[in-house]
Amino acid sequence: MIDSWTKKFPSGKTVTFKIEGDRKSGFVYSAKMDGRDIREITGFLEELTREGVEVMFANYVAGK
Repeated sequence: MIDSWTKKFPSGKTVTFKIEGDRKSGFVYSAKMDGRDIREITGFLEELTREGVEVMFANYVAGK
């Protein structure tokens, strides 16, 4: 399964988030912004919601 979405933040930054994987092998969560790509490989068999993924990358989006 792949779920991908784009969100524009009040700061003007546009971020593309992606959830890949399944409950057997685990999930990979990623975010892409300004040509930079960061990936969190969790191995969780439980899938996070879109909001959960956005929270996980909050510092990345804020530039911290």
